Amino acid sequence: KSQPVSWNIQEADRLGKQGVKELLVIAQDSTSYGWDLNPRLGLHDLMDKLDSIDTLDWIRLHYAHPAHLHSNMIERFKTLDRLIPYIDMPVQHGSDKILKLMRRGLKSEGISKKIDALRSANNNIAIRTSIIVGFPGETDKDFQDLYKFIEQSQFDRLGVFAYSEEEGTYGAKHLIDDVPKEVKNERMDEIMLLQQKISLDKNKKLIGSNQKVLVDATSNEGYSICRTYRDAPEIDNYVRVDKILDTGKFYNVKIKEAYPYDL
Repeated sequence: KSQPVSWNIQEADRLGKQGVKELLVIAQDSTSYGWDLNPRLGLHDLMDKLDSIDTLDWIRLHYAHPAHLHSNMIERFKTLDRLIPYIDMPVQHGSDKILKLMRRGLKSEGISKKIDALRSANNNIAIRTSIIVGFPGETDKDFQDLYKFIEQSQFDRLGVFAYSEEEGTYGAKHLIDDVPKEVKNERMDEIMLLQQKISLDKNKKLIGSNQKVLVDATSNEGYSICRTYRDAPEIDNYVRVDKILDTGKFYNVKIKEAYPYDL
């Protein structure tokens, strides 16, 4: 259910005035926002209004369904100031057969086109995704298709989960959970190792660069835990700065060392 734009703006403005620096826009499928409003609106209409709230610094978009991600929203990554170049877009798989069984609405080629469009709109964009391995009917070939898809897509952030039946879903009602647990775990490990390499390669490219970071926390041991725009709180990478900084403030830092999941 979509809350009216005015309600969301009022809430965002209230948070901004309380000192909130970063707004996370989250829904089960944020990209279908506004379809049920009268008159019908799109997520980009909400983003246009949120972007004008000058007490906020960062607006971060989560859970964008690839099949529902409209070109109008993609375009906003080029034109809006506070919408940071980050999108959490769960693609779930890279095999066309499995995507069809999951009823995702796009084939792997269609998902690749959305990724290309996002990178064309803003070449600094960080794309986070999530993957499910061991979905009913997933063969070795399906898994290889997924592996190649991730290798080709070079996601900036990736979470991987082993399939488990969820009550009330199409999979639980109509499909047999036929991939053995040990196979699911092996496939999960393979994807994580691949992503670890991709992540390290991308992080190494940032060595020597200056990055704007937001400070999340400080340690008694004399360092601060920060994030660049590429990282959502609690789920993504972090930047360790060997100095006590003010929590909730932005700083420019120089990157000296890179690891798979932190700088």
